[in-house]
Amino acid sequence: MAIQSIFVVCDEMQALAELCAGAKALAQQVTAVVFASEQDAKAAACGADELFYCPVDEKCAPEDWAAAIAQKIKGAASAMVFVNNSVRGRCLAGKLGVHLDTAVLTGASDFAQQGDELVCTRTVYGGMAQRTQAFTTAYGVFTIGSGVLEADTASLSPAAVVQQLPGEATPGLKCVERNEKKEAGVNLAVAKRIVDVGRGLAKQEDLEMCRKLAAALGAELGCSRPVAENNQWLPKSSYLGITGVQVKPELIVVLGVSGQVQHVGGINKAKT
Repeated sequence: MAIQSIFVVCDEMQALAELCAGAKALAQQVTAVVFASEQDAKAAACGADELFYCPVDEKCAPEDWAAAIAQKIKGAASAMVFVNNSVRGRCLAGKLGVHLDTAVLTGASDFAQQGDELVCTRTVYGGMAQRTQAFTTAYGVFTIGSGVLEADTASLSPAAVVQQLPGEATPGLKCVERNEKKEAGVNLAVAKRIVDVGRGLAKQEDLEMCRKLAAALGAELGCSRPVAENNQWLPKSSYLGITGVQVKPELIVVLGVSGQVQHVGGINKAKT
């Protein structure tokens, strides 16, 4: 028996299709909530049964819609909630947990259906172990990173019903200043081949060899967390691991990586 209802809440449109496709494999009814214009919502090929859009601007952030989203979710007798595992998504998930009076399971890495329950596997203790959990309450909230769900997004169509979410945002903060990130990244979660580099590289110039190898293989370039955060040789969107992007490519070539469990946990589902 499929789970009755899953709500997919995304603050990043590129995560919508994967989460909805994964939810469709688990639930009878999938309802999506995005933070976008009506035009962008209608154009989104996500495969959800219903899609609600929440307008956001300089005076309103996605998490300001948490109460209204929770009210919509409560219209179902029971439901699970999938939220993309971004910084803003985790903030939103926490607020939804409060409004739904339930817990939030962060960083879900796998799902299985056992009877009427949706069982979640999570990596804990810094990658040293895995924990399997299921909600005993009517509602539950999960945060899910890119590349976690096995989902065929190629054949998804726009939602049949697209409308603005009922209710209003309740802003609690105001934007004082905005500084856009200048980095450009790739969507490693959907890459079929990846060249993964670590701190075994002696200097930043050595990245050029890795880029040439990636080009020869038709691959994307990823890295361990220190390469992106400490050395700042690549964008932060390029680092792989439990707290970064979790990938399932057909091939990953690993160069100069020490094998820390937090990194390996993000790449160990590669086929080769």
